[in-house]
Amino acid sequence: MKRFTLNSILILLLGMASVGCSNEGVEPEQPADACVLNNLVMLRVAFDGSYQASVAYNKFAVNGLNPSSGSLLGTVGTDHRLTFELPTNGSFYNKATGVHGMLISRAEAYLKFDVNTGVGQAYAVQTNFAAPALSNGNAYVIAVDQSYASSGVGEHYMINSFNMQNGTTGAALPIPVADRTFDNHSFFANESMSSTSNGVDKLYFLSGTNLITVNTATNTASHIDLYPSFSQANDWVAFYGVKYSQSLGLIALKRDANGFSLVKINPNTGTHTTLLAINAAINTEFYSAAYRECDKTYYLTSMSQSTPTVETSYYEFDLNSNTLVNTQVLTDYGFGIEVIQ
Repeated sequence: MKRFTLNSILILLLGMASVGCSNEGVEPEQPADACVLNNLVMLRVAFDGSYQASVAYNKFAVNGLNPSSGSLLGTVGTDHRLTFELPTNGSFYNKATGVHGMLISRAEAYLKFDVNTGVGQAYAVQTNFAAPALSNGNAYVIAVDQSYASSGVGEHYMINSFNMQNGTTGAALPIPVADRTFDNHSFFANESMSSTSNGVDKLYFLSGTNLITVNTATNTASHIDLYPSFSQANDWVAFYGVKYSQSLGLIALKRDANGFSLVKINPNTGTHTTLLAINAAINTEFYSAAYRECDKTYYLTSMSQSTPTVETSYYEFDLNSNTLVNTQVLTDYGFGIEVIQ
């Protein structure tokens, strides 16, 4: 009887200790890479040749996007002719202010939209600036010397501050001329330019096989040729849609004789590794890309046809498994995708 009583007391004490250590009512610790941006914004337009275009801003839940499940945030009207004037990947999203910006250099248009209020506006801008990128709360654009659009030795570009509210540009960063001078073997031009940032002090601009890294803290820059053996006739390669990843470095589309692939790039050395092949033809003029680090998903839109009807292909690539996990077809032109709150 005495032994039973001692055992019973011991069991009771252990049970009380267990209750005292319960996690009930305590918020579990969130992982450092918890996904906090859970929606995707996409601009959609009829692409019908009209000078009076109405651009719709649609919001979708990520991932597994379904074109019929989006909600309309608002529209922006513009008298800039957007048909055949929408090259490349010139959008950004400012998480702090909720501003989505879209710079369309060839159309001389900048579209600003506040995803929180649903209010936007179109502004007329200069054509020689492209590829806006955000770093430490500030926006920057690149201006390319178009006389070197194909190849050659020279001072190829400037980096200017960019006003996210109205699309105006400010003074150029005082980057030394020597940093901005290089011999590019492939094309280097505004309309093939994509950009990204580490969010703190590094901007990355990519055109052809040319990767430009700009340090906004020190006002210095460097150039790396990602494919030095490039040949216009025999060994043609180009990179598009560059995005920054904390874990992978830079991610981009690569186009070569074998087709398209997604690659990761070491921005310090220029070495690149294939992540997966893309079994589709990507329209490298009418496309847009976005990336979410927390689940390593790369998003891509590409106009798949313009006649007799317009169609845009949408893709989600899981870079944990290096697989295509979702593809959809939209019956209009979808572009300017960004991951938002």
